[in-house]
Amino acid sequence: MTSGTAPVPVSVPPARATSVVPSLQTFAVAAFVLVTLAGLAGAGGRVFGPLWAVLAAFTAFTLVSRAPAGFLAFTVSLWFYTPLVRRVIDFHHGFQPTNLALAAPVLASTVALITVFRFARELRGVLFAPALLVIAAVTYGFLVGALRNGVVPATYAYLTWLSPAMIGLHTALHWRRYPQMRDAFLRTLAWGLAPAALYGIVQFTVLLPWDRYWMIATDLQSIGRPEPYSVRVFGSMTMPGTFAVVMEVGLLLLLSAEVRGRLPALVLGFIGLLLSRIRTAWLGFVFGLVLQFLTQPVRRLPRNWITIAVMAVLSLPVITIPRIREGITDRIASITNAGDDSSVRSRVLVARAGYQLVLDYAEGAGLGATGSAVTARGRGGIRNFENGLLEVFYLFGWPGGLLFFLGMFGIVVQGMRLADARFDPFANAVRSGAAALLASLLISEIFTGAPGTLFWVLIGFGVSAHAHNLASGATAAYRASLLQGR
Repeated sequence: MTSGTAPVPVSVPPARATSVVPSLQTFAVAAFVLVTLAGLAGAGGRVFGPLWAVLAAFTAFTLVSRAPAGFLAFTVSLWFYTPLVRRVIDFHHGFQPTNLALAAPVLASTVALITVFRFARELRGVLFAPALLVIAAVTYGFLVGALRNGVVPATYAYLTWLSPAMIGLHTALHWRRYPQMRDAFLRTLAWGLAPAALYGIVQFTVLLPWDRYWMIATDLQSIGRPEPYSVRVFGSMTMPGTFAVVMEVGLLLLLSAEVRGRLPALVLGFIGLLLSRIRTAWLGFVFGLVLQFLTQPVRRLPRNWITIAVMAVLSLPVITIPRIREGITDRIASITNAGDDSSVRSRVLVARAGYQLVLDYAEGAGLGATGSAVTARGRGGIRNFENGLLEVFYLFGWPGGLLFFLGMFGIVVQGMRLADARFDPFANAVRSGAAALLASLLISEIFTGAPGTLFWVLIGFGVSAHAHNLASGATAAYRASLLQGR
């Protein structure tokens, strides 16, 4: 399937006959939920974490081929909520710096390799071939990292970088199921964003005991003090930046969506985004919003403006509470005084140091030199590089870095078509979400974890939308309407 081929009929596998006997997928998901609830109640001891991660991978395995949309929803949900499960486990059984429960979304997402192997022939097409460059660059980083940093940290880092890209490929390669995949993803955002945001609001005002315990154990000064109204909200995720990115992307995609639960998710997500106090996410949201408005038909604008107005009005009772308002307004004021802001000066210094490291490691420091994988090294490493662009070149070197970005931008160009955005509201929202994430590349890492999963899924949906619209004749119909209007 390439952008230059004539439209062909879209072949979607017929729906299976319903049965009173639960399917393996239904049983696996139900069992996973029950086991998760048992773990949150304190069952299983310290072995619960690794066993839960293995069960997550098994559940994903049952879904990946027989329910591709369910697989996408399951893995995205894991990225949203696994850190919270980890904190509750630590609260019950003692803090573990390397709690293997965190491997659950990584292992589950890696199962998407089955989709990649299953549709391997399609990777030769123009739409999908750039993904091979990304895989090659990450593999190069793994080989260098195995030699420099050790096999174990390099392998874990390899999976953390590869698995989000595999979820994106899973989404793109199932372009024939684009409507099903789109609807499942939007439902996941609508019904997953609202509880995560609500939890963040409670976290800011109450600070539940497992969150307090985790903050004290990790001693992360950047997320505030372990006290109500003094914490930078991280919700069900690990860091405020991750939480803010999920809220930002969720708001951009749900704004023009037609899905149940959209309005509560928008209101709570907007409050959560403000409480994160991450200025990068605020600016990214505004940038994505402007881009979305500029690239969509004028007839959709009134509905979106009304939605934003309703969202803002319903948010006022919370964000006008004095102790909440103070932290938000102070952070907004700091945007106009960036030159006097200590965090901005710190990021400039970090960028300069990172640039020097890139020059020192022209061949690459290898995977395992940054991120959570450094805990397995036993020596050195940079936990948070704080600059996604420089981190890629630091890890993969100049050869791997150029290969990575060449592949990434190749996929972006193939998937983010303006024509699709003009008549497909979801494709337009996907463009704005991906662009908002790319805009923060210089001050954050967007290729791993929950941000990376969302980024690659958005890119995957861009490719999927283009392929499906071309094959179904929607693109041809749009172009014909333009010619008729002349």
